[in-house]
Amino acid sequence: MARKTDLNTEKRSKELLGTKLYFRALIIIFIVGIVLLNAVMGLLDERFELSLDLTENKLFEISDESRELVASLKDEVKIHVLAKEADYIGRSAYMAQVGEVIRQYGKIGKNITIEYVNYVADPTFASRYPDAVMSHGDILVTCGSKYRVIKTAELFNYTYDSKGNAVVASSKADQVLSSALLYVTEDERVIVNIISGNGEYTMPSFESLLLSNNYEVRGKNLATEDPDPDCKLTVLISPHTDLSEEEIDKLDRFLYNDGDYGKTLLYTADAEQKPLLYLEAFLAEWGVRIGDGAVFETKENRVFNYHPFYAVADYVDDVFSGMLRDKTKPMLMPIARPLSVSYEHRSNNSTKVLLEFGKTAAVRPSDAPGSFTQADAALRGPIPALVLASYSVKDKETGRVMKQSSILVSGSSGMLDSYSIDNSSLSNSEYLLNVINNLTERKETISIKPKTITGDKLNISIAEANMLGLIFALLIPFAIIGTGAIIWLYRRHK
Repeated sequence: MARKTDLNTEKRSKELLGTKLYFRALIIIFIVGIVLLNAVMGLLDERFELSLDLTENKLFEISDESRELVASLKDEVKIHVLAKEADYIGRSAYMAQVGEVIRQYGKIGKNITIEYVNYVADPTFASRYPDAVMSHGDILVTCGSKYRVIKTAELFNYTYDSKGNAVVASSKADQVLSSALLYVTEDERVIVNIISGNGEYTMPSFESLLLSNNYEVRGKNLATEDPDPDCKLTVLISPHTDLSEEEIDKLDRFLYNDGDYGKTLLYTADAEQKPLLYLEAFLAEWGVRIGDGAVFETKENRVFNYHPFYAVADYVDDVFSGMLRDKTKPMLMPIARPLSVSYEHRSNNSTKVLLEFGKTAAVRPSDAPGSFTQADAALRGPIPALVLASYSVKDKETGRVMKQSSILVSGSSGMLDSYSIDNSSLSNSEYLLNVINNLTERKETISIKPKTITGDKLNISIAEANMLGLIFALLIPFAIIGTGAIIWLYRRHK
């Protein structure tokens, strides 16, 4: 009997030992499998795009336009991020989004190299680019001897909270980086002259839009300077004192271009201007008249922020509106003067209305009394808001346009202001770029929609996100597996 008991005990011991060895083997196999799986996934991730963006507007993916651009690059391009990688992407979730965009550029582009530079600890790096103004956290894109510095502030569009503090509204990292790639790989850039000297408005957001789309912007004072001979576009934003006859002559000679034409003048008016006799007579020769007063809208769903003088305009011309990715987005034309056209065609001159205020719009005269109401308005819509006036030289046999210069006349200077240009819910920036690119015959262009960063989706730091990922992806699953194994072993050998 004792011998039988000993045999049973020995058998149990062997079974228990076998069970322990079995579970130890399973644990070892599991751990080795995890290590091998991570190694294999790491190798695959280096070659293929394995990440999955589950955000609503694909915040961490780059656009199809950028993918095509990056894949088509033939020159060697380097993207230098002037910070340690961990510090850069760990600053905030906004910077983590930028870091992911940069990572995808390096992964997709065979000729793109990404380098994080400890800018503070490596002072010799700046000495390679003595003319560049750089600081910690900037991005330097280089191709041969060409380079462009991207400031952190350029990566985002901003809005203001109730306390007047600037907050990030959307990311334009994809747009800015792709523009920088075009800038350093393009052979030529279109030159734009911004005219000053007559009380013109300055529109930093519009200038930034031009710069980020690889236009070279130069300031010019017509009183002392002529527009650059190689300039294709001059911009005159709401002068508040009239231009002299000499200054008008300079603009006329610029558009004539010794008979070669091929030039464009962008002029924007404003409801706060006084009459400008010389300038308005010059525009009238091209078929566009600037009216008195300010356009307001009587329909609530056609205004911005419930302001009747911040009216939206309708697309009239199908050519440029057809280039928009989303035609449902409105075009804001705030505090605008009413325009009119004297003719559609006259000899070599022609006019085309591109945008107009709707039938529910009206005009408040500049001398209107304080008791003025919308019922008192004498001039009502539709009213032209943006007009393209052109002088064309055509082939006598075919009628095809051989040479052409144009004046793009807007009743609103506010269409170029930051609340219009930087607002991703409006089409101002995209529409204006389409028109300007077409008139200046730009070939290599890229327009990418900003990615909205709002709400509570990105309100934690990258370190907090990593900690949450560690907890939910590793600690909790292992805790559940361990607890289950203990309970199973306890019941198995009870």
